[in-house]
Amino acid sequence: MSQLQEHLRQFEEVIDPDRYDAIEQAYRNLFAWQEMDPLPYIWSSMPPVADDDWPAPAYNDTVADRELMLLDQLRPCFLHHQVGDHFPLCIRANYGTVILPSILGAEWQLTENSMPWAHHLPSRDAIRAVVDRGIPDLRTGLGGTCLDTASYYREALAPYAKLAHYCRIYHPDLQGPFDVAHLLWGPDIFLCLYDDPDLVHRLLDLVTDTYVAYLRAWREHVDEDQPWTAHWTFLMRGAAMLRDDTPVMLRTAQYEEFVKPYDQRILDEFGGCIHYCGCGNQFIESMSTSRNLYGVNISQPDWNNMERFWRAVTANHLVVLGIDEAYVPADTRRGVVVQRAY
Repeated sequence: MSQLQEHLRQFEEVIDPDRYDAIEQAYRNLFAWQEMDPLPYIWSSMPPVADDDWPAPAYNDTVADRELMLLDQLRPCFLHHQVGDHFPLCIRANYGTVILPSILGAEWQLTENSMPWAHHLPSRDAIRAVVDRGIPDLRTGLGGTCLDTASYYREALAPYAKLAHYCRIYHPDLQGPFDVAHLLWGPDIFLCLYDDPDLVHRLLDLVTDTYVAYLRAWREHVDEDQPWTAHWTFLMRGAAMLRDDTPVMLRTAQYEEFVKPYDQRILDEFGGCIHYCGCGNQFIESMSTSRNLYGVNISQPDWNNMERFWRAVTANHLVVLGIDEAYVPADTRRGVVVQRAY
C-alpha cells in the first residue's frame, strides 16, 4: 500500500457523514442570514489533536508531485476533522497566483520558500500583443496542469466512498481581473491608469473573458453545477472567490472604473465572494453593493475602519468569512464565520 493509499484509508475510516452534513447546513443557514448562536467558527491556530501523523511536504515538492500535493491539501482537513470546527473537506490544485497570468503568456518561477512568482511582460507593446491575440488556449501555461491535477484527485479519491462524496475540489487561485492584469503588466499599470487607460480597459476585458471561460471549463471538468463551492477553510454561496489585493492601492474612483465593472461581470456569471488583503476603506461601501456578491474575506482587519466595514457588509447582508473574533461586535448573531486562536 502506498503512502497516499495508507493515509486516504486512515481518513476514510474516521469520517462521520453527519458531521459534514451539519457543516454544510450551518453554511446554508449562514448565507440565508439566519440568526446563529454560536456562530460557525474555524480554529486559526489549532488545539492539540490526537493524531497528527500526516505528511507535511515542502511546497516545491508538491508542485512536482501530485501525490504529495494531494497529501498536503488533505492535511488540514484531517487535522480540523479532529477538533470539530466548521472546516469543510475541500482541496484545490495549488499552483498559486500565477495560473491565469501563465495562461495569458507570463513566465513564472518557484522560489525557495514561497508560492510561485510571475514575471511581468516586458513592455506596453507586449501587453498590446497579448490583447490582440484574444482568449488563449485554456490549457496553456498552468491551465491544463490544474485541470489534470483535478482529474488525478478524483481518480485517487474514487475508491474511498466518503472522501469522494464529501471532498470538494474547489477552483484554483484565479485572482481577480485587476490582480491578474497587475501580475501580467507590473507596476507600469499604475502609470497607464493615467497615460493609457484604454489599454488598461482592453487588457481587463481580455482577462475577464479568459477568467469566465476558464472557470466555466473548470466547473464542467470537476462536475460542479450547484451554486455553492468551497474555498480555503469555508463553504460559500456562489462559484467564484475573487481577489482584490492590488485594488487596495487605488482611489475610490479608480476602483469603480477599473475594478468593480470587471468583478461584476464575473459575479453576474457565477456569483461569489471577494477577498482582499490590506486596507479597503476606500471601496468597501461600493464593493458591498455589487450584484450577486454574497460574502467578503479580509486579511488585516486592523488595517481597516471596522465600523465602516461592519456597517457596509451588514446593510447588504454579506457574510464575513473568517475574521478574528476580537473584531466581531459582541451582539453579532448573523453572517460571520469566526476565527479562533487556541
